[in-house]
Amino acid sequence: MIDFFRTRLIYSKRGGACFVPHIALAQIFSRSVLRAGLELVMTQGFSPRAKISFAPELPAGVVALNEPVDMFFPFVPENFIEVMNNSLPEGFNISRAFIVPDDAPSLGKMCKAAQYFIKSAINIESHIQNFYGENIISLANNNDWLELILREPAQNPIGGLVKNLIRENFISGWQNINIVRASIGLYQNGSVSLSA
Repeated sequence: MIDFFRTRLIYSKRGGACFVPHIALAQIFSRSVLRAGLELVMTQGFSPRAKISFAPELPAGVVALNEPVDMFFPFVPENFIEVMNNSLPEGFNISRAFIVPDDAPSLGKMCKAAQYFIKSAINIESHIQNFYGENIISLANNNDWLELILREPAQNPIGGLVKNLIRENFISGWQNINIVRASIGLYQNGSVSLSA
């Protein structure tokens, strides 16, 4: 007998929401669930917490367009997306939600590639190639933005690139670079996505 539904939400965080740190996301989503009048499944043990799993973290300031989060609910209403979007803070938006089978891999196993768009006033393409090396699946110019598809984003965080650019005096800080994580998941047929 199933006593919960593992539900995968695909959400974006834009505008001021991109400055919300990864560590605060669980609290934001948990509180939004409560405001929506829904209930989350809690972990077992001495200090129970809402059962939530996120994709590899992004530094504060990076816009995210298709981020997955797995949440566990005893019940999922028909108007779930609408109810949740009305409860989330400004800048957060859920575009899709679907029930994940019990035997499906965790997000940690699904998030093997990430697609980023990077814009800087200076040319950093060769620096990206040197920094990530063989972990780059593809790197191309796309209308004034560099499109980077990267293997293993948990082991090759985008924040490491920015810190290295600052250390090497290519840029003076995060204000000199724009980064968008367009998608995260599995790399298949030339794109990065989570199967639904």
